[in-house]
Amino acid sequence: MAKELSFILGSNAYAAAPVKLERKKIYGWSSLVATDRDGRICTAAYISPEESLMIPSGAAKMATVDEEGLIVKKSDLIAFDPDGKELETYPSSFDFPIELTCTATEEEFLDHEWASVYQIQNMDLSASVGAQIFTFPFSYSGGNTLLDGFLMNCPSGLFLFAGSPVDFTPVSLGEEAEIDESEEEVVEDIDELDFSMI
Repeated sequence: MAKELSFILGSNAYAAAPVKLERKKIYGWSSLVATDRDGRICTAAYISPEESLMIPSGAAKMATVDEEGLIVKKSDLIAFDPDGKELETYPSSFDFPIELTCTATEEEFLDHEWASVYQIQNMDLSASVGAQIFTFPFSYSGGNTLLDGFLMNCPSGLFLFAGSPVDFTPVSLGEEAEIDESEEEVVEDIDELDFSMI
């Protein structure tokens, strides 16, 4: 069963499993399939240059190891900022109810770059949200990243947007200039005919 987010709006509690909106679900996708002469689908493989071993696709993965070559779990890693200060860790938004108390304007919503979009299928919550835009801190799986979450109704349903604010710098002309549309008179340089040259 999919994990559910819990929302609290006023005195009411709502629960819904977010469905991630993927680009391929909207625009579709295409894939290239390689087959042999008999029509059987070929699978990709990697040939190790040292041992000349054939390693099937998916059999090898990237991993972080310590000085002794032992694999280190991501949960055991500690992140630091460029100044050497340990970054704060945040719990997953699935671990506690999300209180919908702060609203945002349309301009605040548009001043974000979206990392993920989720569809929330809960008609009661959608009706309670109405035309408002609620904002809250959001972290899908926890860790060092905390995004701005926005819950709002769209023509096709209730959606949760997760992203980071972007500082949009207004673009304008540095100096105003006038376009000179007057055409200069073209003077043709015509040599006078000298009859003494004939």
